[in-house]
Amino acid sequence: RWGARWAEVPSRLVLARNDSMGHVMSRQTLVTTDGCKLHYVKLGQNDGRLVVLLHGWSGSHRSFEPVVQPLLAQGGIQLVLPDQRFHGDSDKPDWGFHVHRLAADLKELLESLGGQKAVVVGTSMGSAVIWAFIELFGTKLLRGCVFVDQAPLQNKVPGWSIGSKGCYDAATLAQLQKTLLDDGLEKFADGNVAFCSNKELAPELCDILKQETCKCNPAHLGTLMADHTQLDHRPTLPRIDVPCLNIYGSASKVFPTEGCESIALKVTNCQNLCYEGCNHWLYLEEPERFAADLGAFVRRI
Repeated sequence: RWGARWAEVPSRLVLARNDSMGHVMSRQTLVTTDGCKLHYVKLGQNDGRLVVLLHGWSGSHRSFEPVVQPLLAQGGIQLVLPDQRFHGDSDKPDWGFHVHRLAADLKELLESLGGQKAVVVGTSMGSAVIWAFIELFGTKLLRGCVFVDQAPLQNKVPGWSIGSKGCYDAATLAQLQKTLLDDGLEKFADGNVAFCSNKELAPELCDILKQETCKCNPAHLGTLMADHTQLDHRPTLPRIDVPCLNIYGSASKVFPTEGCESIALKVTNCQNLCYEGCNHWLYLEEPERFAADLGAFVRRI
């Protein structure tokens, strides 16, 4: 593992197999068709509606810890939180540095869960994984989608200047890759917290986020970002035929609101929801609200 010089911060999800509310937790592993072991956590009601939370670039399933309990407390939800390849406790192979490979991983995960249609939630790069999934496989495995603070194209191109504020061309990508290698992941993780949240996060949560980022390989992250930032998902958006919720922060330092808002203009059945004053990690800044909005969406569709 890359970094992590401190004792690992224990998970606060559900430490016992059954908690006081009857939620059942299991830690499981899926081996993909290309031999990659993917770690995921499954908890909630086995007969509940399936909700899959996809973390963003450099995160892990633990990025959602503040959201889990308020979401499960609403009842009727079966929750799955995977570590995408190159992240968390999943394998970090020397191949597969493509968002569409992560989308294929998602397909294999959904199929392994029994084929129940899922509401898939993607934060940041997790949204791009959903769009790549739909491009490749359509929506037959989906009940709905939730996109969180991600523009459909990060790079600036002629006619499109509302992508990423930080990584949007060859020069800014090269600078990010250099920073990852030169500064190391601990320093990068500290900067992430300051850059992606406008509200003060609990010190324990910051330690968790840092710990999980330091499980990544900086070279892997740089290579994956090179694929992610140049992908144009705009042509895929009109093909989405399931209900969608598009959430973004009005004060995101990562994406302009216009870039995120543009998604609902192209997806037929998509509601925009702006979190005023929130940044890129709006689900950590307002976890109770995020859980309530997500739960309401899951029940509505």
